[in-house]
Order: sequence, then C-alpha cells, then structure tokens
Amino acid sequence: MSIAIPGVFITGTGTDVGKTVVTAGLARLLQNAGYKVLPVKPVQSGGIKTSNEKLDSPDGDVYKSAGAVWEIDKQCPYIFEPACSPHLAARLSGVELEVGIIAEKVKSLEGQGTLLVEGAGGVLVPLNGECTMLDLMKELSYPVLLVAGNKLGTINDTLLSLTVLKQTGINVAGVIMTSSAGPEPSEFGMAVDNIRFIEDFSGVKVLASIPYISNWNPDELRCWAEVDRALAKIDLNSLANN
Repeated sequence: MSIAIPGVFITGTGTDVGKTVVTAGLARLLQNAGYKVLPVKPVQSGGIKTSNEKLDSPDGDVYKSAGAVWEIDKQCPYIFEPACSPHLAARLSGVELEVGIIAEKVKSLEGQGTLLVEGAGGVLVPLNGECTMLDLMKELSYPVLLVAGNKLGTINDTLLSLTVLKQTGINVAGVIMTSSAGPEPSEFGMAVDNIRFIEDFSGVKVLASIPYISNWNPDELRCWAEVDRALAKIDLNSLANN
C-alpha cells in the first residue's frame, strides 16, 4: 500500500540549479510508483507570450515533457512576463502577491494528487515587501526538498539555506544535488566531499544526485532516463509529512 504524500515543496539554493527538472523527475518517480501527481508552480515570472497573447509557463512545458498533467490556469495561478524576482514581476504587472491567498490556491488542489510545488528561486526570494518564499513554505507545511548544484561553493550555499529552513521549523525532507550548469567538479574529490560535508555538518541527507546530462533536451527520453536513474534512489517515505 502506498504511503500518503499530500504535497512536497521544491526549493533551491538559488536560480538555475535544476528545480524544474527535479520537480518533473519527481513527477515521473511518483507516477511510476502508482501515485497521481500534480506539479504546481504558484508564482512564475518570465512567462512566455503565446500567439493568442496569453502567457505560458516554460516550467510547465518541462513538466509536460516528463509526462505530467499540466493545466496552466489551475496549476500556475500567478504568471508574469518580466523575468525577474516574483515581487518585482508582480509589481510591474500591477499585482500584489499575498502569501495566504497563494497558499489557498495551492491547497484547493489537495486531493487531486500529490502536489509537487516548485518555488521560484531560493528560500528567501521575496514575494512582496514583507514575505518571502519561506513564508509560503511555512503556510503550506509540506516537506521541503532543497535542490543544490554540485559545484565549488555549494557547501556554503546549501548550509545557509538548510540553516534558514531548520531555524524556521520547516520539515526538510532532504537535499537533491544536480549538475545542471556542467559536469560536477572532479578535482580533489570535491563532488563527493561536497555531499559528505553537507550531510555531516547539517544532519540532512542528500537523497539523490543527478549527473550532468550533455545536450539536455526535455523532449528526449534518454535525458529523462538519466534523471529516472538518479532519483530512483529516493526513499518515498522521506517525502511523507512526519
């Protein structure tokens, strides 16, 4: 019998660390395990204008390429064209983001499947003049996965993010390492040591490590096969709300 996983929040140490690929990969993992899954992007900046003048989500395209259901009006309640921080994109678009309302829109989807909620940027990315993505995580109270790039400097970035999450009382399910910007560092055994040190110092487990995938193309099955192999190591019990 499958364990109940109402929702998981996927955040990162910053922008472009591979959150979207991880979210889509988790959708594949859970669907293959028999779960119904719903990726959610509560706030999307950098929306792409389509021929009918409606904004579309580049993240949603990746979810779809991974085989997940995607209805932008339902799963992406706030989308803005400016490619900048959510608070600025919203302000430029004449919208005031409110954490409580965003959380309500996400929670209204509960029961339709395991919600994979992808944040924008990192843990302390602002949503307005007072609240950050961290406040949304607290409001939703789902286990949080932190995505971090395995590169020089990741120990500092990852430990800072984990410290903030833990001090706020967030249930951190684990860390997922990626190599989205290029191959993981081979010098001095750095890639392995990054993982070991993060685990030892923080007490948080690195659940999986996605290798660098050359010529990444979300429409090619070979790319998702690499992601599938990496994420298959995740114990789904770690994603349950304890």
